[in-house]
Amino acid sequence: MHRRLTVGLLAVACTAAGLAFTASPASAAATYPVKTTLDGRTVKDPEVPVGRQRVADKYPEGSSVTIVCQDDGPSYGGSTLWDLTTDGLYVPDAYVKTGSSGRVMGACSIPQSFPAKVTLNGRRNKGDAATAPGSVVDRYPAGVNVPVVCQAASGGAIWDRTSHDLWVPDEQIKTGTTGYVSGLPRCDTDGTTGGGGGFPADPNAAEAIAFARARLGHTDWNNQCELFVERAYGTSGRFATALAHYRWQRDNGRIHTGSVPPPGAAVFFTSTTSAGHIMLSIGDNSAISTGPSVYQTNTFRERSDYLGWAYVPSGW
Repeated sequence: MHRRLTVGLLAVACTAAGLAFTASPASAAATYPVKTTLDGRTVKDPEVPVGRQRVADKYPEGSSVTIVCQDDGPSYGGSTLWDLTTDGLYVPDAYVKTGSSGRVMGACSIPQSFPAKVTLNGRRNKGDAATAPGSVVDRYPAGVNVPVVCQAASGGAIWDRTSHDLWVPDEQIKTGTTGYVSGLPRCDTDGTTGGGGGFPADPNAAEAIAFARARLGHTDWNNQCELFVERAYGTSGRFATALAHYRWQRDNGRIHTGSVPPPGAAVFFTSTTSAGHIMLSIGDNSAISTGPSVYQTNTFRERSDYLGWAYVPSGW
């Protein structure tokens, strides 16, 4: 079994007897508010598209990021400084309220080296079997330090990419933690929480989702999708139709496309009527929708009439 993903990050604070390894940066992580909604990137590149190396709207305006270290990169927002968060994602320092235009954290140290627990084959792809095509037999003997440049998820387990462009299962490396290593970036966005960065769209998002879940299977909400979402947030009479709600969100520049809606977000569709349609995102690419009965779906973004998602108004 490969090391399973764990919630949160554990500090690297131990060394293996007789086998030193490079620990995380010495300076403690620090939390700062963001100036605007920020994407999270696995690379220091302002132009990288949303997808494998960029998570849209990872850190919403009003939330905070916890920085592990800082590094130089391409200029963005008037600064060449980039911050690596405890999520293993880079954000441009110009849009983080650190109280300084310069460094407030230590420089990132990449790669970080850790001893192999057993002799390991280097794999061409994360998740590959030890003898998969392209594997390098006995590339990392037991006890030898493995230089890790980034980490990623595959099949619910953590995998480490080395500076030799090979992959090894993280459970076979003595990193000092059972989770991701603080101070190492992600290699890609697999297994990374979508937009919202773990912060709900609204303080009442959890309660709204609970309201919607409790009504799965109910048949008394047909043609009342907008009211359903509003009632989930403890309000009503905000918009006459889902389409009117969508137009307000659109006209105020709040609609997001191309990213997974965070929990509690409103999800919009043109539908087959002039009223449009709205669902409530419950996270993990799933949403709860009304119809002849209230149901849950994870294929809503595949609909041809999908318009995008938005955080519900802050006044709800």
